[in-house]
Amino acid sequence: MLAKVIFMHLNAGMSRAIKRTRSVANKISSSSITIREEMKSNGTREYLTHCVQGWREDGKWKRKRFTNRKDAERFAAAKRIEIENKGASQRLILTPLTDEQAKQSADAFEKLGDTYSLAEAVDFFLKNHRPPSFVLNLSDAIKVYLDDCSSSGTRARTIRQKESVLLKFVRFAEDAHVHQITSAKAAAFLKSLRAKDGTSTASRKTWNNYRNDLHHFFKWASEADLTTNRPFIFNNPFEETKIFTAKQVAEQRKTIAITPPLKLARRLSALMRWQDGKMVKAFALAYFAGIRPDGELTKLAARENELINLKTRTIHIPAAVSKTKEDRQVRICDSLAAWLTAYKDNPILPKNSDRLTKRVRAAFRLQHDETRHSFISYHVALFRSVGDAALQAGNSESIVKKHYLNLRPAEEGAAFFSIIPDLQKRKATLAEVESHPASHLKAI
Repeated sequence: MLAKVIFMHLNAGMSRAIKRTRSVANKISSSSITIREEMKSNGTREYLTHCVQGWREDGKWKRKRFTNRKDAERFAAAKRIEIENKGASQRLILTPLTDEQAKQSADAFEKLGDTYSLAEAVDFFLKNHRPPSFVLNLSDAIKVYLDDCSSSGTRARTIRQKESVLLKFVRFAEDAHVHQITSAKAAAFLKSLRAKDGTSTASRKTWNNYRNDLHHFFKWASEADLTTNRPFIFNNPFEETKIFTAKQVAEQRKTIAITPPLKLARRLSALMRWQDGKMVKAFALAYFAGIRPDGELTKLAARENELINLKTRTIHIPAAVSKTKEDRQVRICDSLAAWLTAYKDNPILPKNSDRLTKRVRAAFRLQHDETRHSFISYHVALFRSVGDAALQAGNSESIVKKHYLNLRPAEEGAAFFSIIPDLQKRKATLAEVESHPASHLKAI
């Protein structure tokens, strides 16, 4: 009985399949890839192969044989890199890049993704950030630029205006190097501009003025010039910034400021009694001859005896004096002749004229170019001659027609040009106006 039981257990053990297990590494490392030499035969001869083994694909162990040892080593190296990079696809290529450069390239492609190509990113960077051979801060470059403007004959007032705009940009950009300024920084500055109240968006005209001054500076900075070690930058960051059209600017333009004749008479009367009439001559020329108060009047004052001729009733504005750099002549009307004669012993601009002018403008609340606007508007109103007004004012006919035609009636024009001084009463009065205005205002 015991023998039977033993036999049954033995028979059951022999019929059951023996379960075999294979131990594999839970994780494959790059060090598991090896190269093993094997001898193979093709039936006629034996040859040596190099078997690369030690990696899995789709859960199956893989191997690959090479007849050349170097090919096997390259393949094994690529597989090791692939495993180290967690399955990232690798290519075995010949490249002059160092290991660090190759790594940086791979990182760059990963950061760019599908948005930009590496070439696009490099081109953008070089366009906006590449330092030139001579690096300069904005503030230093601006000094060189303004000196260049001055030597080329730019008006002092224009230079002061440019300097104000450029220094404001220097503060905004924290005086960075010129080549570090990008188009994004340029656009951000223009969008930051505000009106005089400090909160409202700046007008389109202000935007254009700032944009033009900065565009001109960076265009200058990007030009090659050995004397100043330019270029300081290889592109103009303001080239692609928005610029408003003349029509868009006109939509925001305020009504032209014109002084009514009676108000002008009161103003001139006040000037006759203030500071012994020191500023009368200057404002008479500004109102009755349309001389630009900034620039032209100052240059005219320095050459008064040469350029103002009461005998011929003409004021010569040469190109060196004119804002437009074009020669013109203004006919001295009867009222202006009376003012110039009454104050012939006074200079056009006395000492400290800048300070005195500011006080007068503040007291009268004069708006920008109000004196010149008045001259042109009343001239066109009285004589209905756009061409004659353009010749005397130094503007184009299209500008005069567009901005000054039909702003005031002829009666007001006649009253304006009849204002004369009464030295005994120390006040301005309106002379009798002829029914048919004389030709004393025609251009020559």
